[in-house]
Amino acid sequence: MTESLKLKLIKNAGWLFGSEIISKLFAYGIIVVLSRTLGPEGLGQYSFIFYYVGLLGIFSDLGVGYYFMREVARDRSKAEELLPDVLGFKVVLAMLNFLVIVALTLPLPKPEWMKILIILVGAEAMLTWVAYIFIRIMYAHEVTKYEAIARVAERTWAFFVGGATLYFRRSLTSFVLILLIGYAVRELLRIKWGSRFVDVIKIRFRPEVWISILKKSYPFWLMGLFTMIYYRTDMVMLSLMRGDYETGIYRAAYTLIEVSLFIPKVLFATTMPSMARLWTEDRRTLEMLLKKSFQLVLGLGVLGAVGYYILARLGVIVVFGDNFLPSAHVLRILSLVIPFMFLNSLLGSFMNATGKERTFMKIAGLTALLNVVLNYILIPYYSASGAAIATVISQGIISISLLGLYHKKIEIETSPGI
Repeated sequence: MTESLKLKLIKNAGWLFGSEIISKLFAYGIIVVLSRTLGPEGLGQYSFIFYYVGLLGIFSDLGVGYYFMREVARDRSKAEELLPDVLGFKVVLAMLNFLVIVALTLPLPKPEWMKILIILVGAEAMLTWVAYIFIRIMYAHEVTKYEAIARVAERTWAFFVGGATLYFRRSLTSFVLILLIGYAVRELLRIKWGSRFVDVIKIRFRPEVWISILKKSYPFWLMGLFTMIYYRTDMVMLSLMRGDYETGIYRAAYTLIEVSLFIPKVLFATTMPSMARLWTEDRRTLEMLLKKSFQLVLGLGVLGAVGYYILARLGVIVVFGDNFLPSAHVLRILSLVIPFMFLNSLLGSFMNATGKERTFMKIAGLTALLNVVLNYILIPYYSASGAAIATVISQGIISISLLGLYHKKIEIETSPGI
């Protein structure tokens, strides 16, 4: 691995690592304040609103953003050519997806005030979905500092202003409205800074071009859809099948698990564009990058699992209080998923960057279906623990599948003729 690549990766990882630490501290501080002011039910309602909108955001991208990032990472001159059509496509998809959210929310068996909040969150999500393209532009140019600043700015607003709102008003509605203001500012910053990497921002509405893009991007969309299903369906199914209390208990445990997930998140954001570029320029360096990353994430994943299992009870009591003590058992179960999540993030990113996205798509699709089935079977009997077991099994199957492919020489063919 060249020194220049090492320095670039370290610099980009440093920006995202720093922003993730600050953002996560603020984010979990918010969750703590919310759980201690509104209890398990309030945390469950909050989780349902945002996970529900996230789960219904399945038509907001169709893989276009990921495909755009990979192509620009390989050849940056393509940004000017692709961006106008990609932006036009994203705007239309965002509007259609919002209509889907409204249509499915109105008959939902939830209080009217929750339905209104869901629709408002969906309205703001349209801006978020479009702004993601500008994040992809920055990542394709292997620049992460602007996204880091935008994240920290939004989390700072949410923590201080949103936290104060929760503490003094004890109102979930007021809190969500404050969050939406911060989200909107974050997206505007992303658009502003991402625009610096192209000469002119144009939007084109050419359905025939969209169809051509979609033929190449749909595997990324299906992977995103499957990923969203097995990351979000447990929370939604828990809320609908067992109520807000069990959702809050599960969310508390999963919130602590999410603390560790910034590691694979940073790794993906910093290495995926480099992997895509090295796949066409220097496959030996790519092989070295993958092996070193594999060793790192596996070691950290195992250490994380052991730490979470041992400190589960203490962590829940200190962070959330005695009312959330049932979350400790759920957390011990979820601790087993950390090594799997770390490995899946790395190997999945490698496959996407090197043109093996269809294989990853099939694996993700089967395990997403399995996750839904397992949740449906286990939640009625084991509640939040059942959802945790389903998550561990699903992620474990993905890891076994990807590792099997890896050991069958899927990793890298160093022959220049390939």
